[in-house]
Amino acid sequence: MTLFAPDVVLQKIKEGVEFNQAELSRLKLDSVNVNEAKFIQCYLRGASFANVSCCQTNFKSTNLAFSVLNNVDLSQANLERTEFNSASISDSIFDDANCYKIKLFGAKLEDVKAIHTNFSFADMRQSSGTNITFNSANLAKTFLSQTTLQQVNFERATITNANFISSRITDSQWRKANLQNTDLSRSRLSQADFIDASLVNTKFTQAFLEAINFTAAELLETDFRNAELNQINFTDSTLLSANLEGAQLNQINLTNANLQDANFENTTWHEVNFGDCNVEGAVFSDAQGLSDDQRLWLKKNGALNVT
Repeated sequence: MTLFAPDVVLQKIKEGVEFNQAELSRLKLDSVNVNEAKFIQCYLRGASFANVSCCQTNFKSTNLAFSVLNNVDLSQANLERTEFNSASISDSIFDDANCYKIKLFGAKLEDVKAIHTNFSFADMRQSSGTNITFNSANLAKTFLSQTTLQQVNFERATITNANFISSRITDSQWRKANLQNTDLSRSRLSQADFIDASLVNTKFTQAFLEAINFTAAELLETDFRNAELNQINFTDSTLLSANLEGAQLNQINLTNANLQDANFENTTWHEVNFGDCNVEGAVFSDAQGLSDDQRLWLKKNGALNVT
């Protein structure tokens, strides 16, 4: 790699020079405009950017591990395969950026906007974030296991085949998001809104869910086996063929939900509302905690193995 001093870098940026495989580690940029600059396969480990505009800047396959970004505008930037492992990113914008296969392993994010951003196949394992906006972003096949997220918005995002295993997510918004085939096993979610979301074949195996709104959500064949569900609103949702075997359900609202052919074997219930829901073919073998009136109602409405 060619080595450049910081003052030379800034001059070359002004001249429109393309940096390719350049050694630029610990580069400091403050209050400058580097829009449309090109840093391809460069080494920017430990760089520091503050109040920098990087709109449409090309950082493809560049190493920005351990970098610190504060108030950086990366709108429409090319961040394909860019490495931000263990980076600290705050008050920054990634709107419409290409973050395909971006690496954010162990990164810390705070007050970050990423609307309409492509994060497909991104590696965000063990990252943490507060006040993150992923509205209408593409997170298909993204790796988000063991993440810790607070105040995060995934509204209308595409999050299919993603991996959130063992993550902790608090105060999240998923309205109209598509989470088909996504894995949230062993995760902990509290204060989440999944209204009108698609969660077909999504996995919540052994997950802990509290204060979750699944109103009008598609939960066909969703897997809640051995999960703990507290204060859950399933009103008008579709749980067709869902699997809740071994789940613990506390303060559950199933008003007008479709539970056809769902599996509730070995479940434990406390404070449940079955008002006008469809239980035709749903299996309740060895279910505990249901009242005599609830058992009678379930039998009359087509539930199976209610004892």
